[in-house]
Parts: sequence; structure tokens; C-alpha cells
Amino acid sequence: ALSTRKGRESKSGPTSGVVNPQHASTQHSDVHVDLNDPEVSSAVREYAARVSQYTEADERWLRSNQDAKRLDANVRVVGVAARHAVTGHPVVLVTYPLRVAYDRSRAGRKGYSTHKWDSRKKDGRVPWTNTFWLVCPEVVSAVGRLEHAGLVRDFHAKFVVGDPTHDAGAAATFAKQHARYAAFRWSLLSDEDKEHCEKEGYASVLRDCGVGGLRFVNQVKCLHLQYGHYLASGGDNVVGEWTRAELVRLGESIGRGEDASAPVDG
Repeated sequence: ALSTRKGRESKSGPTSGVVNPQHASTQHSDVHVDLNDPEVSSAVREYAARVSQYTEADERWLRSNQDAKRLDANVRVVGVAARHAVTGHPVVLVTYPLRVAYDRSRAGRKGYSTHKWDSRKKDGRVPWTNTFWLVCPEVVSAVGRLEHAGLVRDFHAKFVVGDPTHDAGAAATFAKQHARYAAFRWSLLSDEDKEHCEKEGYASVLRDCGVGGLRFVNQVKCLHLQYGHYLASGGDNVVGEWTRAELVRLGESIGRGEDASAPVDG
């Protein structure tokens, strides 16, 4: 059931943890990523197999339908990880793990922040950790309502040892899912860009941090991150699974154009 808590989630405690690349070399992460693990390698291939081409029609649709959670124009879209089963429009995009640094001249425009990344990099390439970007407006709004109701904190509690709702099995699974997300993100980089990341100290951000750049395996932070991963991967995110269950319970859009009782792959 939904929490009775209201208001915006705090940016401290369980909702913090996204890595700022300016401090990448000094940040610790407990996400364990073994790129040689057969299970991880298999997941990377499975994620990649789900990605379809990002077309001009998709781009036109995005320009007309993106309001909340606007994607930075400096982020490169490399594919579509999930589409609406009826309309065919993108539900989750796949984005490239590097982008040009933030341009402060655009700071006054809606959807941009002057506090992202390092403006001194100018046109340099810096990490973009949000590999799967949820874009379906109805789903973005529905997930936002779950966050407003306190579900980020409630779901985080399930990963906290000693909390009455602690789920050790889910916590162990979620740790592995963080690693699979990180491995797929790293696989998107060209060899040249991997070398760039190693040189700049960004490997610790893009290879060794989890979903959306989270540093700790018990962190949730944002349900849009988690649900985007869930849809993009065919269900490989326990927080996304819990999010979907709440959306179904409340009769909200789940982003697949499917019957609510159907599995994520439809």
C-alpha cells in the first residue's frame, strides 16, 4: 500500500548517492561489477537485444511530448529500449554514457540546471549515468505521483537491515541488478571513449556505479530511474517491479499498452 507520507522526497539519506564526476576519484561505491562474469555478460547481451533504432519519427514524437523529466539536449540518444505496444512510441530511451559539458548560456531554459557537472569542461565529454530514460508522459506523471506519496523511502527501507520490512532476498537481487546496469552502460562506450574515461577518472562513475550512477546497492533515489530500467531490461529491477505493482493497483498507466495482468514482456 502507499505510504501516508506526503511532500517531496528528501535529498539526504536514502535518496542521495548519484555521483558527481567532478569528485569521481574520491567517491566510494559498493556496487561490485565483474565484466568477466558470464551472468553479467549474458545480461548485457540480453539488454542490447531489446534495443531498437531511434528514428526520425521517434525524435519528432519526443519533441512534441516531452514536458516533465526533459532530457538534456546535449545527451545523445542511441536507441529505444521499450516501446508502447499499441502506439509504438518510445517509452524508454537508451542514452550514451558521455555528453558535452553543461552550457551555462542555456541555464534559463526550462529543464536545465546550473549545478550539473563542471562548466569548466566547456565542450569536453563528461559522464551521463542515466542510461535508460523514461519518456512516456503518462508513465512519468504516474511514477511521479508514487514518489510524492513516499514510495522512494518505503522501497529503500526494504533494503535496510533491521527495518521491519527488510527483504534480504530482494536486497541481494538488487545488488546484482545494479551491476548488470553498470556493465551495460560501460558496454555502450567505444574503445576510444573507454580510454578517455580511464584517463579522466570517469571509469569509477560509468563502470563501477549502479542504476543511474548510484554508489550504494541499497539506494533507490528515483523511481523513474528504477522503472525505466525495469521496462528496458524486461523486468530486471526489483524496485521497478514494486513500482509496477503499485501502478497496477492504482489503475495507472504502466507504459506498455498491455493488460495490467500481463508480464512486462507482454
